Amino acid sequence: MIWFALWREYKLSTAEILAVFPLWKTVYFSKDVLILDLIEENEVLQKANFLWWTIKIFKIIETDILKDALEVEWKFKYGISTFWDKKNLKEILNSTKKILKENWVSSRFINKDFTSLSSAQIIWEKLVKSGSDYSYIFDFDKKYIWKTIWVQDIYSYSKRDYSKDRDMQTWMLPPKLCQMMINISSGKTVYDPFVWLGTVLIESILMWNKKVYWSDLNQVMVEHSRNNIFKFAQENNIILEDVEFIKLNAKFINESSVLLEKNIDAIVTEWYLWEIMTQKNISIDRIDKQKESLISIYEKFFENLKKIKYEWNIVICFPFWEISWKYIYFEEIYKTLSILCDIQPLFPTSFENITTKAWSLLYKREKQLVWREIFKLKIKT
Repeated sequence: MIWFALWREYKLSTAEILAVFPLWKTVYFSKDVLILDLIEENEVLQKANFLWWTIKIFKIIETDILKDALEVEWKFKYGISTFWDKKNLKEILNSTKKILKENWVSSRFINKDFTSLSSAQIIWEKLVKSGSDYSYIFDFDKKYIWKTIWVQDIYSYSKRDYSKDRDMQTWMLPPKLCQMMINISSGKTVYDPFVWLGTVLIESILMWNKKVYWSDLNQVMVEHSRNNIFKFAQENNIILEDVEFIKLNAKFINESSVLLEKNIDAIVTEWYLWEIMTQKNISIDRIDKQKESLISIYEKFFENLKKIKYEWNIVICFPFWEISWKYIYFEEIYKTLSILCDIQPLFPTSFENITTKAWSLLYKREKQLVWREIFKLKIKT
């Protein structure tokens, strides 16, 4: 069995994992963890670096820590964490050290103040490489021991975020969300018709996509994205096989030479979330005006995709808002989608009531009033 420790937005984490590994058997699911069976560890590790919303991955082990410790020639360095803890971690750490000492094993646990380990601690101490990071789960009187086989590279995200050529007043799609959207699209050759800073395509390149295509109405954004994409490829010694970018109003997507001439198998995108709002200036009237501006663009966008019989997946974000502790959804877009699109399920039927009533998923960040609603779509035939 393989256990995935899920990110804060656990529904997005789960959707991504099930998109990457659709044939696995679900053993257990909660807001903290997804446990799957009928899978090989090697397959997990081959794809793990593309699971951007997973914190850690563990495998269940039949033995205990002592067996691993006896195979180490020098001092055994390890860490232990607990989940759904019914026992004291301090007691576990001390008793484990005592057992190791009784078996003539020189050891040191790295848990500070007897607390569970963070990803940063595990990375810094290289515990995954040494195979010595463990997690304990207690189910009534039964104990399960899991070994960490992968942990997310938390440092690479900030580097990619802050190295972008951008106007700080421009909305930026978070890298983690881009990666999740690409994964659930199942696309290998991605096109972003509302490109902005090029984040979707940079994350696509990280997933070994060597062909990148984009367009935008704003020439400045076309150039920003070009600079970001080529800079990223150069810094990471990546040779792109094909690149094409054009200035285009996405309302007239049917005129896109990129879409018409290239073998695109997914559109992954987010259009402008409009102006940044604060508690002082947000209002129902301002939201309604933004909806009016956006709906005219989206109606033409989907109508013209239907005109050219676009048949692949579309993964897209629409905005929704919070005002006076209430959510205001972009309900006008729901009507457009019902006429022109088939909304694709993000989960197997066994996962009941995990999406919204509109079959979407929500992405929220603290201290923001404009958030994202994510859909997977196909144009109706």
